[in-house]
Amino acid sequence: MLRAFYIGILGILFLILTNFLGLTLETSIIGIGVFSFIILGLYLFDLMNFDVPKYSIRNYLTVIGLNFIFFFIWFFISWDFWLIIFFVLFATITIFLRTLINISVYRIKPVTIYGSGELKFNLEKSLEKLEGYSYIDFNDNIDQLESFVKTNNIRLLLLGKIKLEEKEIEKILKIKLRNTHVMGYLDYMLEIEKKVEVSYINEEWLLNAYGFEILRSKFQNKVKRVFDIGMSIIIGALTFPIMIIAAIIVKIESPGPIIYSQDRVGENEKEFPVYKFRSMRQDAEKDGAKWAQKNDPRVTKFGNFMRKTRVDELPQLLNVIRGDMSFIGPRPERMVFIKELEKQIPYYGLRHMVKPGLTGWAQVMYPYGATVEDAKNKLEYDLYYIKCYSLYLDIVILFKTLKTVVFGKGR
Repeated sequence: MLRAFYIGILGILFLILTNFLGLTLETSIIGIGVFSFIILGLYLFDLMNFDVPKYSIRNYLTVIGLNFIFFFIWFFISWDFWLIIFFVLFATITIFLRTLINISVYRIKPVTIYGSGELKFNLEKSLEKLEGYSYIDFNDNIDQLESFVKTNNIRLLLLGKIKLEEKEIEKILKIKLRNTHVMGYLDYMLEIEKKVEVSYINEEWLLNAYGFEILRSKFQNKVKRVFDIGMSIIIGALTFPIMIIAAIIVKIESPGPIIYSQDRVGENEKEFPVYKFRSMRQDAEKDGAKWAQKNDPRVTKFGNFMRKTRVDELPQLLNVIRGDMSFIGPRPERMVFIKELEKQIPYYGLRHMVKPGLTGWAQVMYPYGATVEDAKNKLEYDLYYIKCYSLYLDIVILFKTLKTVVFGKGR
């Protein structure tokens, strides 16, 4: 909401400056494109975050740099010297507005945890990464909790226990009714970490959990299908020259097919062939199927580049158009690995309730990994996506994927 507000105010001020300085219609149309690229740049460089205590000099210089680059392009096209004044004013407004919003909304919230053991450790580890929270440790004595919350002005009480005793419920409810926000462990992981902790859920939780609309809403599925086809056509058209160049380099670099297919598991555990630009040597699996690794020696030099930039995944646009895959969803895995993972990870099969995707929530939220524990962590993000699906979430993932591609963090 804050980002939308920030973009909206900047857009209004951009139009006001355009009219005030008397820029022509043709120049204004170019300016709209420049404005769009500036906003995209602010997002890609994490310059629209309002949950940090302060911004560094580097942040401000990046804002000025982005404005300068795109306004220089605009000036080079139009040669309108009013744009120099325009650049100074708009760059100043961009910095001033984001600083003003940050000062207005940023507040440090004292937080504590009731509970112990692994759940408390997981919550403490998560809080270390969050800006805006001041963690105050509590000794886990329920009789002292109320006075502790009052003395330390605790605004958020996290529960590091899945099940509470009757006495605990009575005490914590009293605290909650006195204007302290109380959040359970699973709710915290869902709302803050944006994942479903599979180690602590059960069939009863799945039965009572809200969401999962994508599994039964025909309307949402139709909207998603339109989004899939539209994005596949647009991305396919924009990247077609890149695909031609990639195909030529793959052919030149090492012997073997340019594109190879591999059976993966899709919706309802139905197998289908996934298409990719070949990024490994032709004999990569002569000794059988193996997990992909970081710095995998089987990967060619250009294959490594394609993986980082996701270029190797582009042929899967055909899978999306055919309906085997969605543009966004859990990444499809091979049956040989799934059989093993289902034995070790609870509810792993739930990720096959929807179509797999070319990119997904797990891919933009979790770093590279090729272990069972990594597969478990990715499943938790995949289940969040299935539970909380919306077109808005798809768009968020699309932009996060763009950021991943731009900064070469693909895998």
